Amino acid sequence: MTLRWWRLAARNLLRHRRRTFLTGSIVVVGYVAATMTAGFVAQTFGGLKDITIRGQGGHLRVVSAEAEGKTDEEAASLLLDDADAVTRSVATSPDVKQAMPRLTFFGLVAHGERSVGYMGTGGVPSLEKSATLAAEAVAAGTFLSDPEADEVMLGGGLARSLGVTVGDLVTVMATTPDGGLNAVDATVVAVLRWPIKELDDRILFLPYAPAARLLKAEGKATSIAVTLKEGADLERSAGALRARLHRNGTPASVRTWIESAPFYVAVKRLYAAIFLFTGLVLATVVVLAAANTMTMSVFERTREIGTLLAIGMERGQVRRLFLAEGLLMGLAGSAAGAVASLLIRAAINAARIVLPPPPGATSGGALHVELIPLAFGVGFVLMTATLLVASWWPARRAARLDPVEALAHV
Repeated sequence: MTLRWWRLAARNLLRHRRRTFLTGSIVVVGYVAATMTAGFVAQTFGGLKDITIRGQGGHLRVVSAEAEGKTDEEAASLLLDDADAVTRSVATSPDVKQAMPRLTFFGLVAHGERSVGYMGTGGVPSLEKSATLAAEAVAAGTFLSDPEADEVMLGGGLARSLGVTVGDLVTVMATTPDGGLNAVDATVVAVLRWPIKELDDRILFLPYAPAARLLKAEGKATSIAVTLKEGADLERSAGALRARLHRNGTPASVRTWIESAPFYVAVKRLYAAIFLFTGLVLATVVVLAAANTMTMSVFERTREIGTLLAIGMERGQVRRLFLAEGLLMGLAGSAAGAVASLLIRAAINAARIVLPPPPGATSGGALHVELIPLAFGVGFVLMTATLLVASWWPARRAARLDPVEALAHV
């Protein structure tokens, strides 16, 4: 089509401003809904990913070779020997930012006549502070500072169950790998507010040294938590670390954070399905609404179409004219939708709206809609294509009108 035809299509849209505005509004709303939903889903995935990674202590975990195929609870009693040497070896890998030994253990923590089951983690305080959520989760007291002190941090739910506050003394009991029972008295230095309620009711942190004494596992670790450098590829880094450990003859296995996060994978699949369903609904609404508007346009312009056919315009040209109108409307609506989406996103992010806690969480987060350039591009293409599809049937009907009947149409 020549530029003249595009000008004619644009004039027709401007001549029927009300109908053009209504159809364009549908496109704008559909575009904004799609891009804003994509930004919200991306924020949800990003937040859940960050919580999962930092909850595990890093992007990768080096565990005993015997832990292959076992759950985290089953692997808790399978310790890596010579954890310091393994940690030093891992820390020198090119993509590794930080590596630290961790002990995972379970047992009872008691205060007075009360005792509650816990999920314990023993880590190096300075490294744990930068790699995990624990430092940000401190609601009362101060984070662990002395790596040798018998100090403990408790989840808020666990502290309430025991009836303790900062400064109280608790007894942490655990079963050692050889089946014995051991205990250590520790001072509560911090009460945490962990974002996941089930963990908030059970989580407990000790420095690595007293945790190792409690388990009689000095020099050993349940895992080596590995934090990767910014931009490092997860799978490639995991593969390189496996190769390094194999060359060094270290009997260990490397797990990525995704392999230990079935909840994250399930939530991501659920949101992807919801987003796909929402997109299909939006596309259907836009197609039906635009097709209805374009069909009414054909009815209202029947005599005009008959005149065009009578003066020699070919049927294919009439069809292309209506398709051009639909295409221009899709392009203009998508452009307006992109501007509206950016403005709405900026307003929402500036408002700092705090969302209520999701199911199973202890606190909500600030609503922050991320900017997803791919979503804007895909939305632009999809909305334009949708209008083009919606215009096809009305354009076909207009091209098949009989000129004599069209001229007589009232």
